[in-house]
Amino acid sequence: MTRAVSIVTRGLVIVLLARLLTPADYGVAGMALVVTSFVMILTDPALGAALIQRPTIDERDRSTVFWIAAGIGAMLTILGVGASGLVADFFGEDQVQNLFTATSLCFFPISLSVVHRALLARKLAYRSLEIRDMIAIVTGGAIAVVVALAGFGPWAVVANFIAYSLTSTVLVWLLMDWRPRAVFSTDRAHRLSGFSMRIFAATILSWGTQNLDKVLVGRFLGAPALGAYSLAYSAMFLPMTLLGQPFHQVVGPAFSRIQGDTARLERAWLRSKRLSVAIVAPGMLALVVVAPDFVPVVFGEKWDDAVAPLQVLCLGGLASSLTNLHWSVLQARGEAAAVLRLTIVSLVLTLSAFVAGLHWGIVGVAAFYAAARWVYVVPSTLITTRAVSFDFWRTLRAGAGMLPAAIGAAAVAAAERQLLLLETALPQQARLALVSVGMVLVYGAIVLLFAPAVARDIKQVIHRRAGGSSLRQPT
Repeated sequence: MTRAVSIVTRGLVIVLLARLLTPADYGVAGMALVVTSFVMILTDPALGAALIQRPTIDERDRSTVFWIAAGIGAMLTILGVGASGLVADFFGEDQVQNLFTATSLCFFPISLSVVHRALLARKLAYRSLEIRDMIAIVTGGAIAVVVALAGFGPWAVVANFIAYSLTSTVLVWLLMDWRPRAVFSTDRAHRLSGFSMRIFAATILSWGTQNLDKVLVGRFLGAPALGAYSLAYSAMFLPMTLLGQPFHQVVGPAFSRIQGDTARLERAWLRSKRLSVAIVAPGMLALVVVAPDFVPVVFGEKWDDAVAPLQVLCLGGLASSLTNLHWSVLQARGEAAAVLRLTIVSLVLTLSAFVAGLHWGIVGVAAFYAAARWVYVVPSTLITTRAVSFDFWRTLRAGAGMLPAAIGAAAVAAAERQLLLLETALPQQARLALVSVGMVLVYGAIVLLFAPAVARDIKQVIHRRAGGSSLRQPT
C-alpha cells in the first residue's frame, strides 16, 4: 500500500508540474538541481555503503561515520551558498543563483541521515524506508504544486526537492532509534574508508554517466531544451524507478547477507537479474510505443519536443535493465575496485556519446546515449562476472532471456496502435489506454506460457512487498 501511494503521488506530481510549468521553467530548475545532485553525493563518501557491506559493526563504526558525514554536510552547505553565483554564470541564467542557494541549505540536514538510512537498509527494514519515502513524496509534492499554482515557476521544482529532503531526514530519525554518541575512531574511519573510497569514486563517476548530458544540454542548448530533455529523461526512468528500484533496494542488502556462499549468491543474483529485466523491460518498450500519445495526453501539447527523446532514451533504458544489478553484487562482495573499473568504462562511453550527439540537439544526445548503453552491456557483464567468479554466458542469458517476451509484446502493441490510428474518430486518450492495456495482457500471456517460473517470481515479489517481508533468496 505504501509503495502504491508513493508511485501514484510521484507520477501525479510530475504530471501536475509539467502542466503548470513551461519547458523553460523546468529547464532553469534543472540547471540548479543537476549541480545539487552532484553535491548530494559528496554528503556521504560511501561510508553508509561500507556500514551495509561489513559483516559486523559496532558503535564506534556508527558514530564515526555520523560525525564525518555531519562535518562534510556543514562544509558543503557553506561552499554551495558561496559558489551559487558561479553556477548561475556557468549556465548563463541569473535565476539559478537563488535556486542553488536554497538547495545548498539542505546539504547539512541531509548528511545527518546517512547512518540512519544505512542501518535501516542493513536490517532490510524496507517497510520503514517505504513509509518514510511515501510521506516525504506526498509532502514534497503537495508543497511543489502549491508553489506552482502561486506562479513561482521553477521554484516549484526546487521546493519539491527541499521539502522531500528535509522530511526524509526527520522521518528517518523517527523510524530509527539509534542516536550518535560522542565517539570517534580514526582507526575505524580508516578501515571503513578502504572500501568506501573506491565506491565513492565510482559513485561520482556514475553521476557523470547519468547527469553530464543535462549539464551539456543546459549549457549549450538552453533552458527550454533542457526542460524537454529532462522531462523525457524523468519519464524514461519511471519504469525503472517505480517498478525496479524497490526490488533493487531489497536485493542489495540481501546479497551482502550471503556474500560468503559463492554458489548461493550466483543463483540468487541470476534469478534477480532475470526478474529485474522481466519487470523493467516491458515498461521501457511500452513507453517507446505509446510516447506519441502518452506525452501530449499526460503532460500537455507544449511538451511535444519531448516525444522523440523519450522514445530513444527508453531504448537505452532497456539496455540498462541488463546491467542494473551489477553494482549490487560487487558491493555485496566488497569488490570496490571492480565497481570503479565498471564506472570508468561507463563514463567514457556515455560522455563520448553526449558530446557526439550534442550537434543534433536533444534527440542526438538521446540517440548516442542509447547506443552507448548497449555497447556497455558486454564489458559491464565481463568485468562483473570476472570479479565475483560467475559464469559470463549464464549471466548474459539470464539478463537477455526475458527480452524476446517484452519485444514481442511491444510489437503487438505497435501493430495495435497503427490499426487504431486508422480510426480517426478515436480520442487520443482512448488509444493510449487501449494500447497500454493490450501490451500488459499480451506480455502477461507470453510470460505465463513461456516463462512460468518468472511469473511465479513476479507474483512472489508482489505478494511479499504487499506483506512487508523480504524477498526469499534461493538456498
